[in-house]
Amino acid sequence: MESHQPPEPLGRKTTGIPGLDKLLDGGIVAGAVYIVQGPPGAGKTILANQFCFHRAAEGERCLYLTLLSESHDRLLRHMGQMQFFDATRIPEMIYYASGFGALEREGLAGVLRLVSLERRRRDASVVVLDGLFVLEEHAGCERDFRRFVHDLATLAHLSNCTILLLTNSKRGAGSAEYTMVDGWLELGREQLAYRALRYVQVHKTRGSDFLSGRHVLKISNGGLAVYPRLESELHPVRTPPRDQGQRLSSGMAKLDEILGGGLRAGSTTLVVGPTGIGKTSLGLKFLSRCTPEEPGVLFGFYEDESDLIEKARGNGLDLHAMMASGAVTVVVHPAVEYFLDELGQTLLQAVQRSGAQRLFVDGVEAFEQSAEHPERLGRYLTAMANILRAAGVTTLYTMEIPKLIGGEVHVEFGPVSAVSQNILVLRYVELKGCMRRALSIMKARQGAFDATIRELVFTEEGLDIGEQFEGVDDILAGHGHPRPPGRG
Repeated sequence: MESHQPPEPLGRKTTGIPGLDKLLDGGIVAGAVYIVQGPPGAGKTILANQFCFHRAAEGERCLYLTLLSESHDRLLRHMGQMQFFDATRIPEMIYYASGFGALEREGLAGVLRLVSLERRRRDASVVVLDGLFVLEEHAGCERDFRRFVHDLATLAHLSNCTILLLTNSKRGAGSAEYTMVDGWLELGREQLAYRALRYVQVHKTRGSDFLSGRHVLKISNGGLAVYPRLESELHPVRTPPRDQGQRLSSGMAKLDEILGGGLRAGSTTLVVGPTGIGKTSLGLKFLSRCTPEEPGVLFGFYEDESDLIEKARGNGLDLHAMMASGAVTVVVHPAVEYFLDELGQTLLQAVQRSGAQRLFVDGVEAFEQSAEHPERLGRYLTAMANILRAAGVTTLYTMEIPKLIGGEVHVEFGPVSAVSQNILVLRYVELKGCMRRALSIMKARQGAFDATIRELVFTEEGLDIGEQFEGVDDILAGHGHPRPPGRG
């Protein structure tokens, strides 16, 4: 009986570009030809150079052949500002050459001979051809250009050499360069109101899986970094390591009692309320039960570390000591121009590095403000919740609502409510000429809870839960008043 052996996995080269290998299912396939396409300024040259310097650090030789009239000195001056640039790699490990003269003298055939000759001479396993669109312009006809791409692919296969072709051409997806190569990456920019979004999209990787769609791309002095869309890389949720039925303390004994024994391990809780009501204090109480053995992460946007330490002290918590012991990791991410997946990656990395079992996100509305496409937010938060739950992380979010007191309050919980097993609502209440605070449980999906409205108080130990409001009507309307005699 004939047996069929499974095919050997494709050999891959890591790119050295954070996040890109995840899009490419592990990296660029060895011995393959890839097109990197995008308009001027999209980051093609940085990508190719970052890849070359990474491969050189891994012991591979690279040939960078430019078909542009730009001098190598100018290119290297620009690349020299990048943190990945290492002048000691040039020319032994990375050799820069110009193919412009060969193209002018001998056409496409001359460029192909130059690539083959220099690759053998330098023993290069990576070749970059910068300026493929120039070859398109010099090709006598479409057939000549197609033959050139075919011959280049043959060279890559026979020599097991990986080739990157950089172009700003906007030709259709059916053009020779896109149909005959093994992979196609597009770099681009999208204008979003007052800010611009850079993105990378993998259109094709032959014989390989990849994460489809557009993913955020950022350029800095460190080079390129890719932030894959969280929902695109979501895998089936595994059973969390800790018992789903286990109850964890919220850090407040009376709140545990109201919730029927505390928060379920791996659950998500949303705390909503106006400014100054005590949301952050409640979250700090939640983190008070962290230890170096069961650590937690505080991920905030609006208060710096010193403010959080001071606020924690007012709640009987030595946050500075907990940070020093590794019980709590504090990450403050100012709510400025960050993108959704960048925030999510920073958060998940903090959780994974610390092995956190508790996560307090102070100001979940910052995720909505960072969402370049708000319609993504529901899928994104679902993916985040599934990842955290699979890791056994118990999460508490806070969200600010604008109205302080009085009248009907219309709260737009948004997508975060769908992934929250518990929702706690904090309100200001005017009662007998005094401002009071009230707590009510709107939702506790995984068990019975006490539905009475309780008073929130600040004591010497910080935030605490007092008794229920008795003999008072219209607490949730914001203007409580004593119940008339004779009424229940």
